[in-house]
Amino acid sequence: MRYLQLQIYFPPELRHPMHQFLVDHDSIRRAHLRHWNFSNPEYVTTLFHIVGDTEEGSEEYTSALDAVESVQEYEMTAIDDRSFYVYVQESAHGFASRLRSLLTDTELLVVPPMEYGTDGALLFEVTGQQDALQGLLANLPDQLSVTVNRLGEYDAYREPQATALTDRQREVLTVARELGYYEIPRRASVQEIADEVGCSKSTAADHLRKVEARLVTLYEDRSEID
Repeated sequence: MRYLQLQIYFPPELRHPMHQFLVDHDSIRRAHLRHWNFSNPEYVTTLFHIVGDTEEGSEEYTSALDAVESVQEYEMTAIDDRSFYVYVQESAHGFASRLRSLLTDTELLVVPPMEYGTDGALLFEVTGQQDALQGLLANLPDQLSVTVNRLGEYDAYREPQATALTDRQREVLTVARELGYYEIPRRASVQEIADEVGCSKSTAADHLRKVEARLVTLYEDRSEID
């Protein structure tokens, strides 16, 4: 049994309004689609894990949900000051019907979570037989930009790239990149990263070491694309 990790870039006209919200607003960094239910033909039920500023971002996010005509109801649950859950029921038409088609009208299995990024891309893994995987790639719409990040034999114990880092580690990594910590020559110190994310220098350094170790492991374990 094989698997693919796909990154699909949606042009603006094909994005769900809430995906476009991620692109347009800095308060939310990403959205993970954790679970879905298509048993009711009238609506689609989904559970998202939203990462960003809970105080400011959650208000902006729920306001955007209110403006989406296809959303029938939703409920938000705060986790901490950096993330929250959103339970959504959406009419099974339009964007939701495309999601239903992607996740159910196939013999392949989509491995959650699916990650919606602020660049308009969707990152996810799908597993099944080689012929079915090739058929999936061949039948994706031409207007989508598709990148195969990883391909190999499926292993449930292999850590998916989308969840390889904790939310805090990803936050530290994002800040480090934005401040120029990984540029040559280096433009930021560990202390500056710590100040930006609101932790001690030793904690920031520990996060960076764990991030780098985790990413090196992912690089070493990945299979080459056939």
